[in-house]
Amino acid sequence: MKNEISRRSFLTGATVAGIAAAGAGLAGCSNQPQTVADPDVAAGFAGYAWETPPEPITDIAEFVDTDILVVGAGLSGCACACAAAENGGRVTVVEKTSSWNGRGGGFGAIKSRYMDEQNIVVDKVNAKQHWIAQCASRANEKLISKFFNDSEEASNWLLDKAEKRGCFVMVGAFYSHDDVYAEQPGYHMVMVPEGGELTSTGFAGAELLYLDAVEAGAEFVFDSPAVQLVTSGSRVTGCICETAEGYVQYNASKGVVLCTGDIGGDLEMCKAYAPICVEYGQPRSQYTPVGVNTGDGHKMGMWVGAQLQDLPLPTMMHPQAFCWFHGPFLFVNDNGERFMCEDTWVQGKSLAINRQPNGEAWSVFDANWKTDLVNGLPYGGGMFWDSFRAYGSPLEEAPAYFETQIPLYIEQGIAYQADTIDELAEQIGCDASTLNATVERYNGMCEAGEDTDFYKKPVFLTPVKEGPFYALKVGPALLTVTGGLRVNEQFECLDLDGYPIGGLYALGNVMGDVTAVDYPINVAGNSHGRCITFGYDLGRDLAGA
Repeated sequence: MKNEISRRSFLTGATVAGIAAAGAGLAGCSNQPQTVADPDVAAGFAGYAWETPPEPITDIAEFVDTDILVVGAGLSGCACACAAAENGGRVTVVEKTSSWNGRGGGFGAIKSRYMDEQNIVVDKVNAKQHWIAQCASRANEKLISKFFNDSEEASNWLLDKAEKRGCFVMVGAFYSHDDVYAEQPGYHMVMVPEGGELTSTGFAGAELLYLDAVEAGAEFVFDSPAVQLVTSGSRVTGCICETAEGYVQYNASKGVVLCTGDIGGDLEMCKAYAPICVEYGQPRSQYTPVGVNTGDGHKMGMWVGAQLQDLPLPTMMHPQAFCWFHGPFLFVNDNGERFMCEDTWVQGKSLAINRQPNGEAWSVFDANWKTDLVNGLPYGGGMFWDSFRAYGSPLEEAPAYFETQIPLYIEQGIAYQADTIDELAEQIGCDASTLNATVERYNGMCEAGEDTDFYKKPVFLTPVKEGPFYALKVGPALLTVTGGLRVNEQFECLDLDGYPIGGLYALGNVMGDVTAVDYPINVAGNSHGRCITFGYDLGRDLAGA
């Protein structure tokens, strides 16, 4: 870990050596390396393999000219390609896998016509303040404001596409009403109808955008991983892809847009740039397709002098590696000991559990859990605490989904039900006297109405007294690493001096500085929301709309 931590300061200030121009291959940047007073660097730490730019590729089998080259057919790439093509741009999308890629359950919006119809209003001041605070004031506020300002138009654009293909859209009610961990409504779930033309099983955003991009004339080239950017002087003019027939160089007159996803599939990059997820989160990654998110855009960008945001990169680690329900109930670790205030936000739970033995914990509650859950929802809630209810639905509907899930968790061996705490301890595998002491102390604080151990809000102090008793296994899973290359408000990648690198853009999780330190869940679904909004913005801009 010593090298990993020391490299954070080194990589923020240092650059990759320039590459000399060679034929139609890669031309170097003019940035010069900066020195950093770092004892590990001085001691001879040689750096990471991906920091060394590869030799320029010159054996090009084919040259292809286009105006806008989008590298990656995920949500941000499909959004950018679709917006550009619909506005008359000549667009080519290259993708390393054999298909477009999408994942997740929905997208976040600051405003949309669906929200207007239900009188849902986001408190923008509250949302912005919490976003900045959760990022420790290290995010680029101009980019966050751009998302807030442009979200409505881009969201309605996608909703039009969803309606056109027969999808049903629901705005969710599952957000926290806590004053400290305040979250906002605006999470849109796009439901795919059975028997329709769409193949998505989760969020259909990428597929909707892909289909409309193709209809608008965008060309998608699959099984073509990008391996190297092409430059002329200080400007990026194209990208080289590796195919079964050899290297293909795409020349892009208006720009290359990096949309290659995050670094979460590259364990060594995680060790260097996001070490907090390495031990437990990254091995439990729920990113699909598996193993394709290997920081390709980050590497290629740094090779031509693009600046990485401050390290460590923020992670989206949700406590969903095992059970997807745990609420604000008593949490104990594998030793049967309480270790945190359980009414915290999603990322807070993950980080606290991540520090426990085996990176896991148990949510412990009794037969009154349904009543306790409903009573607490006006004061808290959110992911893994409330069910996937529609906005405006009764709170009493919240337990229904989990009532069906808990028996399934028990069948899977990730949850237990017992008549006594002793039996529950045996099933968890902890010392019965320890768990009994933990429960007894917790119940005493519940009766007193004050949590003097971790200061949970009194409304969430619900005792564990009446059997049957339950223990649901909880653990963090890495969804994505949300940091990347620094960009300006036009999404141009910046060099080490903060100047734009002509012709090079970044979106999605290659793009940096919208999140920092941690992922701000207070605007749920903001990662997908930003992919849609910023892809829409940049596609239109590059096409000249």
